[in-house]
Amino acid sequence: METPEHYEYRVEINPYPYKNELNVMFVGAARPYPLHQIGPAVHDYILIHSVDQGEGTFEWEGHTYRIGQGDTFVIFPGGLFSYQSDENEPWSYRWIAIQGQNALELLATIGITPSNPVIGGADAVNLAYIYEQAEQSLGKRSGEILTGLEAGGWLRLLLAEFARQNTDKIPASARILTESERVVEQAVKWFRTQYMLPVSIGQLAASLGYHRTHFTKIFRQITSLSPMQYVQRIRIERAKELLHTSLTVEQVAASCGFQDPLYFSRQFKSSTGQSPTQFRDQLRTIQVK
Repeated sequence: METPEHYEYRVEINPYPYKNELNVMFVGAARPYPLHQIGPAVHDYILIHSVDQGEGTFEWEGHTYRIGQGDTFVIFPGGLFSYQSDENEPWSYRWIAIQGQNALELLATIGITPSNPVIGGADAVNLAYIYEQAEQSLGKRSGEILTGLEAGGWLRLLLAEFARQNTDKIPASARILTESERVVEQAVKWFRTQYMLPVSIGQLAASLGYHRTHFTKIFRQITSLSPMQYVQRIRIERAKELLHTSLTVEQVAASCGFQDPLYFSRQFKSSTGQSPTQFRDQLRTIQVK
């Protein structure tokens, strides 16, 4: 579609109410005329633009940024902005508008904040594909749930692309892990969800691309525990929780990955100084008081 100020212009609006903590409001694309300008103005939502080709300028809170192919600029709620297409090489761009309680926090985790509103140097073709898929997901009118899930999925893929270009601005708390940290984190996640199953450290290490000896070494360096000690700690802590319930000691043992109740009792006492029965009796005494 052509408008008086654009060679091409289109926008797809989310037809469903915005109820989620992160919502895609609308997605669009345009190729404006040279020197076409938006603003100065403010929005009450987050608006993200990524440039397919050409150039322009983005003014935000008193700062001016030169924006080109593969660059992205973000407009935050309540901030004064304007942007203008270049006279000689007018840009074409795509945009996505989002809102929700988690939106600002999510952007901040990948280093996109009002003081850092520009992400540079991404693959423009890849970005364009993601925007196009998000736009199409809104156009399908598949119902509130499916549309929200699909558009939200494409939004997260888009943010992942920004994160790859923005690693130097990502907060330390969300920094990229080293290879060793990544492997240990994967193992920890596996232990925390699969602790009730038989554990083969050798097989787990191999699945992560490591020899058991080296895997155990880096795991101990990062956690101060061997892998089996870590699993045992998870199992005992879970057993303490289940001993608050009406499950028998045998049922608690099986739920925590101990096939032999006697072995479970020995390990529990070694860790806590009490047998499971003594631990439960103490809980009941405390509750009576």
